[in-house]
Amino acid sequence: MKKYLILIIATLLCFPVFSQTFQTGTITVTFNDASRTGGFGSGGGPGRQIQTEIYYPATSSGSNVAVATGSFPVVVIGHGFVMDWNSYDNIYSELSKRGYIVALPRTEGGLNPSHSDFGLDLALVGNKVMLLNTTNTLAPIFVGKVIQKLGLAGHSMGGGSSFLAAKNNPSVTCLFNFAAAQTNPTSSQAAKQVTVPTLIIGGQADCVAPANTNQNKMWDSTASTKKFQITIKNLTHCDFGNGTNFNCLFGQNTSNCPNAINNLTALKLYMNFVNPFLDFNLKGICSEGPRFMDSLNLSQVIFSKQQLGNLVCAPTNLKDGDYAKNIIVYPNPIEDLLFVDGINETDFQVQIYSLLGKPITVVSNYNDGKLKIDLAELPKGIYILKLSTNNTSSTKRIVKD
Repeated sequence: MKKYLILIIATLLCFPVFSQTFQTGTITVTFNDASRTGGFGSGGGPGRQIQTEIYYPATSSGSNVAVATGSFPVVVIGHGFVMDWNSYDNIYSELSKRGYIVALPRTEGGLNPSHSDFGLDLALVGNKVMLLNTTNTLAPIFVGKVIQKLGLAGHSMGGGSSFLAAKNNPSVTCLFNFAAAQTNPTSSQAAKQVTVPTLIIGGQADCVAPANTNQNKMWDSTASTKKFQITIKNLTHCDFGNGTNFNCLFGQNTSNCPNAINNLTALKLYMNFVNPFLDFNLKGICSEGPRFMDSLNLSQVIFSKQQLGNLVCAPTNLKDGDYAKNIIVYPNPIEDLLFVDGINETDFQVQIYSLLGKPITVVSNYNDGKLKIDLAELPKGIYILKLSTNNTSSTKRIVKD
């Protein structure tokens, strides 16, 4: 029996956190902006105080517990008008369990919020959380744990403010929001300077911030070449979040748009789009791009949609083709083991690439015309198998489930 070194990829496009489910840890951190005043909280230093609730993948559930093994991208979520961070416990719980560090600023929660300040707070918190990756005194549990990828998000007022935060912001990787409401200064004006991949989600039955006067205008203005607007059937303004906030429900009910769907169902409907969007943009998982596009194009829950661009991986010079005659490759999709049967050990080469064409090395076993490749540690995704001889080569796409 011989052992062969087979070239396989481990690129930045495939992080192991994809297939894991974590416990949720929580910590309260107060950041400060010395150039402004006001805010909420204390102890962050001079200037404006920005108390922030952070939920993260952890080794066990609880407050100030250890961060799970690995490193994780950041999502910052802005709350709606006269709402608080706990109105979104269903969203931040799901995202933290899926491998995201989720930060929720508590500023501008009163009756006269400053949208401009809130947008600046969202942007600042995103940068500050990413900086926790290096030695710090605010939250040392995050040292070495934070991927420098940032998704800005928000609901209602926070959704509109997410455009203010993403405007000309080089730290932002992607933007998404729920039932985004126009702000002052206007979100749609700020959107003209937002160029990152953007996902705008609204509800068909939203009478508080209806799409035609809010999200549609933001979509029209957004400068991104990859932007998507989805209006989901029957969802109301307060279906985004846990659906229990009194202030949100009061405003919604007085607008004569009562809930028609239970909250758990609503969460599944919109997170079906959010999860692959984030996994593609923040974790770089290639296979989540097609998953998002399939949901966008095939889902029966969409009332209306608009699309510019696609979520696809960078092109590769490898092309599909029939693999070599008399060679059998199985199974596909694979779970742990891939077999290449019918090969001649004297004149063949086998390589596996990412969709970016980048390889790494693993050890596989060859015996009696069959090569066994152990892919148990390979993250889920789409790969390219290349079979080569002295005279010819052929490629085939394989899927790791």
